[in-house]
Amino acid sequence: MGYIADKILKLTSQFYPTGRAWKLPTFGYFDRLHKALAVSEEQAYNDAVSTLYSILPDNSNFTSDDATDWERRLGLITNLATPLASRMLAIKRKMQAPGVNPAKGHYLHLEQQLQLAGFNVYVYENIIYNYPSGFSQNNPVTLNSNISSQVQHGDHQHGDVQSGIYINSIIANSIYNSVDVGFNIGSNLRSTFFIGGNALGSYANVPISREQEFRQTILNLKQVQTVGYLFINYI
Repeated sequence: MGYIADKILKLTSQFYPTGRAWKLPTFGYFDRLHKALAVSEEQAYNDAVSTLYSILPDNSNFTSDDATDWERRLGLITNLATPLASRMLAIKRKMQAPGVNPAKGHYLHLEQQLQLAGFNVYVYENIIYNYPSGFSQNNPVTLNSNISSQVQHGDHQHGDVQSGIYINSIIANSIYNSVDVGFNIGSNLRSTFFIGGNALGSYANVPISREQEFRQTILNLKQVQTVGYLFINYI
């Protein structure tokens, strides 16, 4: 008999009157009956506690199996190589969606949701719609140190290069970059945005084990017509 069953048995005995007729002699019929009831009540208690622990990813008893079950229910990617704490953050974010934020299409909403899911990234909207002079998807230019200020003040924008090197990571329709990398955005960046580090043009790090989950989260949140340039190092 377990600890909980023993406590239940002691509590039960306290409810009876003190007369001799209500005593529970050890190994007597009355004692055996209550021990059997205590064991079944302990099992019911443990089942109830286990259910409470697995309902929300907010406690230390939430297990990897609980995370897998919730990922299946919520349509999230299951990757056992991802730390349980990160999986819990992603599940909690999905549970809370869509939340009370009315501006679901705003770039800061996307940024907030990615960070709640455990991705330390920042989102930047494109505030001017044409490629800067001398730039195209097939003609990379070097981004200088003033690019963040220039873009934020509407002087320039940039697409798939940094430091003269092609950025070959974009997101349009697929969790696989190999599918989206050839997506033809055209000569207009009207429906594009950028995801990267805490300065525009800088890179952020994402665990390589969470790459598909990262892209899936973006696809679930971004507006369908938009395409994102990812300044991301998968490590």
